[in-house]
Amino acid sequence: MGSNGRHNHRARIDLPRLLGGRKRTAFVLSGGGSLGATQVGMMRALLEAGIEPDLLIGSSVGSVNSAWVGAWPALDGVDKLAEIWTSLRRDDVFPLGWTAAMGLLGRGKHLISNDKLRSILERHLPYERLEQAEIPVHVVTTELRSGRAIVLSSGPAVPALLASCAIPGVFPPVTIGRHELVDGGVANHTPISAAYELGARVIYVLPIGYPWLYEEPANALGMALQALARLVEQRLEIDVATYGGLADIRVVQAVDALPVSPADFSHTRELIDRGYASAKRLLQGGEAPAPKPETAPKMKGAEAAA
Repeated sequence: MGSNGRHNHRARIDLPRLLGGRKRTAFVLSGGGSLGATQVGMMRALLEAGIEPDLLIGSSVGSVNSAWVGAWPALDGVDKLAEIWTSLRRDDVFPLGWTAAMGLLGRGKHLISNDKLRSILERHLPYERLEQAEIPVHVVTTELRSGRAIVLSSGPAVPALLASCAIPGVFPPVTIGRHELVDGGVANHTPISAAYELGARVIYVLPIGYPWLYEEPANALGMALQALARLVEQRLEIDVATYGGLADIRVVQAVDALPVSPADFSHTRELIDRGYASAKRLLQGGEAPAPKPETAPKMKGAEAAA
């Protein structure tokens, strides 16, 4: 594993003892390819304001951002994450080479190898197992056969993150234990329900704006990412309405979302800055609280997997 300069990880905090009567706070991060850079700015603004998560829950690229901040939950950690993001280019994550050609010819089950993404994770993530993070990290995946959401809270970190990012048809599924897993967004892209089930009662939702949602995608990769984006929009609205009565849900709405493809890594700095501005607006009272219905059901179809 890589190093972020913090080699001595303290033991996980005994949250129930330290929190006392305080409500647990979760950061919930959705997916969106390169647009995940927006969440870096959002988290910086929240940490600047003294808002720190007791747990992080992510799906797809949101799981990668969660895993990093879980390792280094401080402003300098977020700044380092910003450095990593700004160094990335499309071919570092979505290399369209021989594997893509074979997939398009019907001789493969996915377009892109996950080898480069694995290399990035292994180079930068400073721990090997999810339970070694300083703040609990929960990674949302989808079981390919059943379509159920499976939340990974322990076990090898890199395979869990690769599974959560495995866009069906784009990246290969990842086998963990008895489960063949793909992108968490298929079952639960913005996992507010998972945060509630894990005990969070103050939930900051860090979604990604999709101003290009109804534009015609330019290629197969864009089509796959756009399909997941539609799931994001629909599930976010449902979960906010459903769980608003039981938890304080604060959605960081994107300010003037940038019309950038989720496979385009050339606008990272601008996305980070816009994410920062979005969170600052929320903190300054620019957004109303989420609606609060009276009841919310138990999370369906999700299980914890070690």
